[in-house]
Order: sequence, then structure tokens, then C-alpha cells
Amino acid sequence: MLVRKIINVAAPLTPEQKAELAALREMTDEDIVYDEDCPPMTEEQLDELDYLMRKYKTRRITKEIKMAEFPERFQKRKTEAAG
Repeated sequence: MLVRKIINVAAPLTPEQKAELAALREMTDEDIVYDEDCPPMTEEQLDELDYLMRKYKTRRITKEIKMAEFPERFQKRKTEAAG
């Protein structure tokens, strides 16, 4: 189910929002629940992500950035799907 919210970013935080942010700050890596839809990243994936974020000076890595940096991965997928 998709939930949509409109948030007024200029409004001050509510006590509930402040409590949620405080709880998130106190979370550790062990508190994260991984499953088949959200597996943990490997060291190689983390290194690649760090490299791309530093090179492009962004925290949001798009498919276009990955295609520009690693075109061979996307070409391989295309040929495997066609075969």
C-alpha cells in the first residue's frame, strides 16, 4: 500500500517527531532487520557506493550514474535477457 503525506518543512517538529528522531539516532546496526527484499550490502558494494558518492559529490546514486560508470554490467544483463 502506498501512503502519501504532505509535509510542511517550515513547521516546527512535533514531540512525536522529535522522539522518533531521537530513537533513530540511538539505533545500532544490529537493530536493522534484513530480509530477501533488503539484504545487507557486501563490502564491495559499500566501497563502490562510497566511490560513486565521492566522485559525483552526491548522496543519491541514480541508475544513470551506475550505467555511466559500469556499462558492462548493463550490457551483460541485456544479452542474458535476450538469450
